Amino acid sequence: MMFEPQRLHPISALINFIKGLKDAILPLAAVLFLNSNRGDGWLGLLPFLISGLMLVIILAGGIIKWLRFTYWLEEGELRMEHGLVVKKKRYIPIDRIQSLDFSEGIFHRPFQLVKVTVETAGSSNAMEAEAELTAIRKEEAKMLEEHINELKKSSQEVKEEEGETSRQLVYKMGMKDILVMALTSGGAGVVISGVLVFLSQGMEFLPVDAIYDEVIDWLQFSFLFIAGVVLLVLIVAYGISVLLTILRYSQFSVFLEGGDIIMTRGLLEKKQVTIPLNRIQGIRVDENLIREPLGYASVTIISAGGSQSNDSDHSLRVLPLIKRKNIEEVLHSILEDYQLNLPVQRPPQRSLLRYIARFVWLPVIAATVLSILFYPFGMLALISVPVFMWLGYLSFKHAGWNIENNQLTLIRRFLVKQTYIMKKFRVQALYSDQSLFQRRAKLATIGATLKSGIGGERAQVWYLEEKDTHHLLKWYSYEQ
Repeated sequence: MMFEPQRLHPISALINFIKGLKDAILPLAAVLFLNSNRGDGWLGLLPFLISGLMLVIILAGGIIKWLRFTYWLEEGELRMEHGLVVKKKRYIPIDRIQSLDFSEGIFHRPFQLVKVTVETAGSSNAMEAEAELTAIRKEEAKMLEEHINELKKSSQEVKEEEGETSRQLVYKMGMKDILVMALTSGGAGVVISGVLVFLSQGMEFLPVDAIYDEVIDWLQFSFLFIAGVVLLVLIVAYGISVLLTILRYSQFSVFLEGGDIIMTRGLLEKKQVTIPLNRIQGIRVDENLIREPLGYASVTIISAGGSQSNDSDHSLRVLPLIKRKNIEEVLHSILEDYQLNLPVQRPPQRSLLRYIARFVWLPVIAATVLSILFYPFGMLALISVPVFMWLGYLSFKHAGWNIENNQLTLIRRFLVKQTYIMKKFRVQALYSDQSLFQRRAKLATIGATLKSGIGGERAQVWYLEEKDTHHLLKWYSYEQ
């Protein structure tokens, strides 16, 4: 079975071809479209011949990669071999495997296949997974996962005679919450930027001068038309982003199985992400300016090790959108020893002007320069100054800290209010910063670093009482 060399499904050759085609899209476009000095005869066909040869090479590479790739379990390791001219071998000890993440793309679902991403406790590259099985049958993926779990249990000498652990549903997003998340996300900006990049690449192939000459006179008195077109583009981009978010997070569910958190989601492309509980370094609750008044927040797990390549911005978001009042109940069913709604100590009142100054100084400089260069319309930039003053006030109002036994809570805000909750033994470093001006005012900044990927995630609260930062450092340095 899994102890004999196994091949990937033949659809892997097609997937490899499409990946190679995506990577080569710019060279292909350069060969086909950017060669403006094409000759007649066979010289005119040369770009198409080169493009065809590139496609054949990419296709052959995808087929060879599929033919030469094998994987199996042997001597407590997941082993893989691939390569034609240079044969590469990769052996991953079972003990290092953190999780097997499953995903189903449009090429997988018709054939009941999945892509398996192997995450380890410390990948060599935080942007890539340790290994990937492009396409295997669902039964084989489940069997591989069971074999790895059995080997891990036996190697760790875990006394659990019952092999199967029941999967417990702890949270499921309803369509209402998914729709609210889609409507309040910032995905429209990504769609618009993608459209602009596409248009910028295609402008040189359009008869811009002719279009300009024909339309410029009409557009001079059609400002409302231009504004309407811009508005229409924004609405369409917003609608696309909403649709993509709904498809991406449809059927989002969180399960507990053994010592793992398992998240599943997706309508067209079904994904499964596994996070071992013992790799969790802390949690972060995010509340942005739109969702906070509606009573919504999101919860992200800060996990050590593994790659962030799959959904880099959402891969560890265990609760993408949830009512703020329901977080503690759901979180308690996943992580029993984390407390959320605790009273916090705030920065002193004399810190308020420093918070406002921190947010305002750059907008003031920018608005002043714009006002001088583009007077009088440039003075409209001054409107941004009170907006940033308000953001500075909000940052002061929401900042705070708390120590409860072995738990540290730090709250900060820029555009998003972030509440970090971490255990003392998970904090990599706790530090205090103090400038000369802060020293005179007996203020200081406290920060904590948690392990995340190859780097770390930092939580920082500005302008606390100096004695409070000393108290936090003493709490961290004291060995219990």
